[in-house]
Amino acid sequence: MPTHLVWFRADLRVHDNIALAAACRAKDANVLALFMATPEQWRQHDMAPRQAALLRAYLNDLQHSLAGKGIPLLYKEVSDFAAQLQTVQEICKQHNVTHLFYNYQYEFNEQQRDRQLEKMLEGVVCEGFDDSVMLAPGSVMTGNHEMYKVFTPFKNAFIKRLKEALPECVAAPAVRGEAIKDLPELTFDYPQQPFDETLFPADEKAAIAQLRQFCKQDAASYDARRDFPAIEGTSRLSACLALGAISPRQCL
Repeated sequence: MPTHLVWFRADLRVHDNIALAAACRAKDANVLALFMATPEQWRQHDMAPRQAALLRAYLNDLQHSLAGKGIPLLYKEVSDFAAQLQTVQEICKQHNVTHLFYNYQYEFNEQQRDRQLEKMLEGVVCEGFDDSVMLAPGSVMTGNHEMYKVFTPFKNAFIKRLKEALPECVAAPAVRGEAIKDLPELTFDYPQQPFDETLFPADEKAAIAQLRQFCKQDAASYDARRDFPAIEGTSRLSACLALGAISPRQCL
């Protein structure tokens, strides 16, 4: 029986998660999930304590969502990206992982980490996906196959490309086994500051509900209201998108 490991990073959701859906496609596969907190890496980039608290909330929500489908979430706290590489190797060896699934991250350090990991893992098939973007980076080019240097022509080409084939959302995976109970509360050694749940949805279900509410009531007037701070004219979903509680395809 193959063992599929899904490495969650900035995609803390079960709905429309391309890597998770791909890992669960094979019905005979044993599916495991993994999240690794990196407090030292976060300190290097001055991650806000409120963002850390929101990440923790989404992480615990993800654990419960996966547990309800019979998918265990392995949780590790390591210092930085270098330690992540070693930890993934150890987990793959310990659980006899045959396939590793993850959604691409496009920041410089993250790309370096993923390229290094693919070289280090032996006997494990690595499958990465463009999940946090509408179209893959570099897929919208000029007629000379160069990057656009002016925004408006890029925007027009991007919209034209989207209309040719709108990206579809993928369903949350089906239940794969008995629900996992008695889950531990997940936390990490990093400063955290409470966030206002009336401003920032604290879980995936709340994020989807806020998106639906915005589309029904405020999206039509967004263009006229978005530039006035005293007016509730935006969706307030950027934090959810940044941590992956919802996807850009769901918004589209």
